[in-house]
Amino acid sequence: MTLEMRRLILALGTALILGSGYGLLADNEEKAIDADDVRGEETTDVSSLDGALESPSDAFVVYVIPIDGAIGRPTLFAIRSGIKDAIDKDAALVLFEMDTPGGELNATLEIMKVIDRFEGDTATFINEEAISAGAIIASVTKDIYFMPRATMGSSEVVTGTGQDVDESMKRKINAFLTAKVDAYTGEYRYRSQVMEAMIDPDVELVIDGETLSKEGKLLNLNARRAHETYGDPPQPLLGSGIYDDLDSLIAAVSDGKTVVRHDFETTWSLSLAAHLMDWSPVLLGLGILALLVEFKTPGFGVFGVAGIALIAVVNFGHQVAGLSGYEGLIVFVIGAALVFIELVFFPGLILLALPGMVMMVGGLLWSMADIWPKETPDFEFTLDLFLRPLYNLAGGAILAVVLFALLARFLPKTVFWDRLILAESVSGTSQPLIPEDSARPGIGSEGLAMTDLFPTGEIEIGGTRYEAKTDVGMIEKGARVRVLRSDVFGFHVEEAKT
Repeated sequence: MTLEMRRLILALGTALILGSGYGLLADNEEKAIDADDVRGEETTDVSSLDGALESPSDAFVVYVIPIDGAIGRPTLFAIRSGIKDAIDKDAALVLFEMDTPGGELNATLEIMKVIDRFEGDTATFINEEAISAGAIIASVTKDIYFMPRATMGSSEVVTGTGQDVDESMKRKINAFLTAKVDAYTGEYRYRSQVMEAMIDPDVELVIDGETLSKEGKLLNLNARRAHETYGDPPQPLLGSGIYDDLDSLIAAVSDGKTVVRHDFETTWSLSLAAHLMDWSPVLLGLGILALLVEFKTPGFGVFGVAGIALIAVVNFGHQVAGLSGYEGLIVFVIGAALVFIELVFFPGLILLALPGMVMMVGGLLWSMADIWPKETPDFEFTLDLFLRPLYNLAGGAILAVVLFALLARFLPKTVFWDRLILAESVSGTSQPLIPEDSARPGIGSEGLAMTDLFPTGEIEIGGTRYEAKTDVGMIEKGARVRVLRSDVFGFHVEEAKT
């Protein structure tokens, strides 16, 4: 391939990288919708309103987040992403549309913390059932609304397989959970007592002399029982209203204002993100390893593509998980573009590659950090936000170094290495592969550049071709070269001045 062809291909690659970053920015601009277009619309998909301008001052902005099926980490990701988006959109109410049999305790506790970060009003609309973890999540929202046939309750902790937890452990968990719920529901007259009876079967719930739940049974409430009143002045036991559907509820709570509604749309990518986050250190390690191998081999091929793809997958997983927006990915893309330009057009310059590498690492760390909008109450931008991302990156780097050392030690002895690396470098030439018993040129040996070294290419010494790389600048085809050092990937050379 000629030098001109390489420059053309690499220029197109540079444009593609830069275009990706620009596309992410432009995407947000294109999704902006004038507030007048939104005014008066009762239901609008959130994707069509992403980045919308400020809503009219008389509008009631509601953000609907569905909680459907078993509660787990994908549910946490959806709620975290939705809450952050609701803050950005200045929503007055975050409304959870719930139909769930329960789920994981750890995810439930994290969801409680996330909901508490929203400064506006929160509410749950139970359209079928809110059992176990669902009831706990509903209890930490300001209002709980029911469909006529909805039920809520049975929040005792069990194992992941549905088996009972050991009694001593159950007592500890129940005590912790009831205290946790009480911290969020203390302002409601009966809610803390009701939740305690839902969580612990040993609790007997008696209000105004009426036994609502006997000892040994978990409390369950239907819509009618949840709205029975007690005390003086009378107050509903748990519910805030019964509505036939979500639209009628929103119309009632909007108090006659124009409704601007945003709906968070859950997709399969939330479940995928949970697995990607678990495997982040491994994926990062393999991505870094692939890029290290790519830098050590001529041209740009499968290792470079694989490395970029693996790191992009890590970015994708954390972005879907609601940890950060596109900012980290944009910074990473710009940094990668700077490094790309350095390697292709100005090898050895350092002025572009160094800040590019810093931006790549910074963008990667940013994408893995749990960054909240600046309007979020009690959110502080501290170093602690980046501890887990640093652990992931450090784990990936250690894995990459170990695997790279193993590859350098054992891979050159395999047939796979000859076919994948050496065969590619001499493709299209009549030169044979390097004989195993041939003496490798030593430091100071001189030969000819058989291709442009830009910065990698091929040289010929003693009638045999070798892979080579120049550390600074480029060397044109036909120039004499001198060997500076060698490794398992080839030779490092400089132009031999006559």
